[in-house]
Amino acid sequence: MRKNGSGKTKTVVAAAAGNFVEWYDFAIYGYFSPVLAKTFFPDSDGLTGLLATLAVFGAAFVLRPVGAVIFGHLGDKRGRRWVLSVVILTMAGATTLIGALPSYDSVGVLAPIALTVLRLVQGLSAGGEFGGAASLLFEHAPERRRGLFGSAQAASIAVALAVSAGLGTALTGWMSHDFLYSSGWRIPFLLGLPLGVGGWYIRRHVEETPQFTEMREQGEVADSPVKDVFRGHWRMIIAGTAAIVSWTAGGYVTLQFLPTFFDGVLDRSLSEGLTASLVGLTAYAGFIVLGGWLSDRYARWKVMVTGAVALGALAVPCYQLLIRGGALGIGVAVFLFAASLGLTAGPTPAMLSELTPGNVRNSYLSIVYSIANAAFGGFAPYIVTALIDSSGNRLSPAFYLIGLEAVAVAGLVGIAVHVRRRAARPEEPEPAPVPV
Repeated sequence: MRKNGSGKTKTVVAAAAGNFVEWYDFAIYGYFSPVLAKTFFPDSDGLTGLLATLAVFGAAFVLRPVGAVIFGHLGDKRGRRWVLSVVILTMAGATTLIGALPSYDSVGVLAPIALTVLRLVQGLSAGGEFGGAASLLFEHAPERRRGLFGSAQAASIAVALAVSAGLGTALTGWMSHDFLYSSGWRIPFLLGLPLGVGGWYIRRHVEETPQFTEMREQGEVADSPVKDVFRGHWRMIIAGTAAIVSWTAGGYVTLQFLPTFFDGVLDRSLSEGLTASLVGLTAYAGFIVLGGWLSDRYARWKVMVTGAVALGALAVPCYQLLIRGGALGIGVAVFLFAASLGLTAGPTPAMLSELTPGNVRNSYLSIVYSIANAAFGGFAPYIVTALIDSSGNRLSPAFYLIGLEAVAVAGLVGIAVHVRRRAARPEEPEPAPVPV
């Protein structure tokens, strides 16, 4: 039985709500990294302590491919809903425990070790999130609105990041400096517990996708989905990974990097950086939905190439505004970043979902997304901060961003060639009709 519009809307809301919780938990670490640096690495001065904290931030991305293999396999074997329920509890538990960790002054080196372990657990969980959520939304979506439905996944990430930044802004503005650095920073992490339980409850009431249910009933579930992906779709792993670095890594070098850039590099207040990030991420969520909507009307890769080229062209001017501009200049920079990123992010879930058959979709999505983050995104804040530290050039993030966009355009061209060749072979079934 086909779902009516109301039922599909409830599925989108439920999936996006759970995805929001997952990414709030993951992102809050990045926004409070300047505070965590002084709590867990107090013997390090200046950028050294911040670099150590960002290295732990990046370490979580090392386990993302592992989580992608584990949870991608389970998502294709046991179902999208089941795996999404597991990963959200894993993430919430790790986030809550970070908020309860003793400081370096209390237990010494055990504190940063425990922080690293819990951050790795977060990375393991995040490795399974994207593939499950994107598969769920894609397989519930009407055929001609898959771009729009899929954009809810990417938009909920932006909303989670915006809420994290907003909460950080409120807390840093309300708390005294001493309270923030002593125990106030724990509050957003401890909120991970009730949010996680609520997200788990929501996900338990999402229906399994009709496509997976049909595959299971007809015995078409893959025996070794991860093996099948690497054996039969390795070209699309390479192209897909390259294509989405504009989104996955671009966000870390622009809107999410602002609190660290302002507080750790420009000697501006953490609150100012959080506010800029909040404004940019709020606009970003809207542009993601626009990007998904446009991709239902034009070829998805064309919409994404437009965003990637714009990001590369705007990288240096926007960073100059961030460095030298006042409030208006900073606002213009984050708005332009948000608009360009939205065009690259909005079409991504649907575009990737259309590249492989349903019985390996969860595994493919998880693997591509986790590799893109591990190879390009996770250590991006560390890399650009280290470049600034070694060269003294505060435009280093802009140059790194330009390199990312060149990689993304190359990947998107590869996907465009694949899509056109597939469209020219009508005898071969396609996962979904896509504009070319």
